[in-house]
Amino acid sequence: MRRAMSTLLLTEGDAVIERRTRLLDRLEAWLRAGSLDRELARGVAPETGGALSLRARALVGPCARSRLARQLRRVVRDARGGHVWMTHVALRPDVAEAAAELDTLADRLAAPAPVDVRGVAEARLLLTDGTGPLYFRGAAGDLRSMVARALSRLEIAEER
Repeated sequence: MRRAMSTLLLTEGDAVIERRTRLLDRLEAWLRAGSLDRELARGVAPETGGALSLRARALVGPCARSRLARQLRRVVRDARGGHVWMTHVALRPDVAEAAAELDTLADRLAAPAPVDVRGVAEARLLLTDGTGPLYFRGAAGDLRSMVARALSRLEIAEER
């Protein structure tokens, strides 16, 4: 079965252009997922590039959001259980202190309501960055404040 090509709406200066998704866009979105997530978390507009647009579309999809919510819940469960030897990674001891905030973030990701891609990208980076506050004590930033920021950025900003 042949997969249909999707169309992207991208910006070039002040113009909006429509073009088909290219194989190179898909490959770049897959290979550069981490760096594209960092760009999206910083607020780079998804419509500025094909790979960025595809990555944003994937992140806000229900499958990716559900997977992130499950991963966050596993982190909380492992932190509360105190069975460090059974976890997939070494969690910092204060993760249990941020359990309520992590649960709230997981609930919001799993909810069917629309979300802003910046918050989803931040949640994914929180889980995947081994030098981040979830795993590394010397990380820049407080775990609770980073979770709160991701949660606040999930909310779609109203147009003015």
